[in-house]
Amino acid sequence: MLNIKPVVLVGICLCWSFLANAAPFAYVTNQGNNTVSVVNLASNTVISNVKVGIAPVGVAVDTKQNRVYITNVESRSVSVLDMLTNQVIHEIKLTIAPVGVTVSKSGDQLFVADWFNDQVLVIDAKNYLQTHAIAMGKLPAGMVLNREGTSLYVANRDSNDVGVIDTKTMQITHKIAVGKHPFGMALSGDGKLLYVVNVESNTVSVIDVHRDAVIATIPVGNHPYCATSNTDGSRIYVTNTQADTVSVIDTETQKVIATIKVGGTPEGISYDSQHNRIYVASWMDDTLTVIDAETNQVIQSIATGAQSRAFGQFIASPSIQ
Repeated sequence: MLNIKPVVLVGICLCWSFLANAAPFAYVTNQGNNTVSVVNLASNTVISNVKVGIAPVGVAVDTKQNRVYITNVESRSVSVLDMLTNQVIHEIKLTIAPVGVTVSKSGDQLFVADWFNDQVLVIDAKNYLQTHAIAMGKLPAGMVLNREGTSLYVANRDSNDVGVIDTKTMQITHKIAVGKHPFGMALSGDGKLLYVVNVESNTVSVIDVHRDAVIATIPVGNHPYCATSNTDGSRIYVTNTQADTVSVIDTETQKVIATIKVGGTPEGISYDSQHNRIYVASWMDDTLTVIDAETNQVIQSIATGAQSRAFGQFIASPSIQ
């Protein structure tokens, strides 16, 4: 079931002292109050709450252009934020309800999952015009590019598969059967494996991206939702929305080695490589839980906006030019 929740971006301008330190920031969509909370991860403080469209869900960050893209399901739009000012600089109007979103490696193209019309839209990130509409499986949600950016993987929730799009031809090359209701996905830090979260199966499917074949299925917690990887690909972290936990997967053994209690209804999850921490958006508690990835211990809880989701890899450092 898709829970539509609003997002707010914490919207105070970033201080240049923050930028000079090249601190990473978290961009947390808050579906309940139509904002994005911008969190400085050096201090774990919210520095801005940015007003976006109605019911923000998905997040994609382009550090080349210093842009953050936010999908707004109910206002049928994508908000474009400037990372250096935390201001909305454009609103891409759509005729569809966008959910998942990701950006090409070059930053020139935006991929948007159309939840209700079973397609992926491709938008030119320079002029914000649609260039392609690619028919997909039923209810496309999470999207991940391979390391080279040549293949786009799309989780089709109600088709129980992952579609693979050739980003040069913009054609589907094939589909990979996974568990029931795939939603969030994460590419391992080393780029070799794709981890697909199967919500109704309470499992994670592991896909070898060189062969596009499932090589393992890992049981996790109740109603898993999203995933992220650490830098070297040795750990995958999975949110379990109905258990209020995060499962930690050892990628060498492909087994859960720890289960961490977090805030209520955890959804989005992302890794901060600079501080070796995991950040988890909790929809029920309106918080961002901070986990020390070395000890697998919760070290802090940060208040965000209402119904935080942060669907996507929502942590990045702006580039200083």
